[in-house]
Formats: sequence, C-alpha cells, structure tokens
Amino acid sequence: MKKLLLILALGGCAFTPVADLRVSKEANLYQRDLTECRALGEQASGAFDRIYGTYAYKKMVMKCLGGRGHSILNDI
Repeated sequence: MKKLLLILALGGCAFTPVADLRVSKEANLYQRDLTECRALGEQASGAFDRIYGTYAYKKMVMKCLGGRGHSILNDI
C-alpha cells in the first residue's frame, strides 16, 4: 500500500505541458503564464487535483495557456 501511494505521489506531480514556443505569440512570457495558469487551475479544481494531476486540472491549465496564445502539444 505504501508503494502505491509513493508511486501516485511521484507520478502525479510530473505534469508539465509541452509548448511549441516558436509558434507561441508571447514565448518570452511562457514561464510566467505557466505559473499563473497552474495557480488558476488549482483554485478552480483544488489541491488534490493538482497533486495527482487529474484530467480536470490538466485540461484547465492547457486551456489557460492556449487562451494566452501558447501552442500546447500534449493535448489531453
């Protein structure tokens, strides 16, 4: 049981959207936008969703980044 919790904890935190910065409108603002979108996703979905990388959290972060002009490659 402990191993399962450890795997879930480590695996869930690894979500990072992949952006094609050459086609993004504001590539130099990507890190700032990613941080802000993660915070907005956490507010909207909750800390549990962020920690375990649920579908709802990932979708919100990627939608937020897309709305800010970034081209996200790893779509859900």
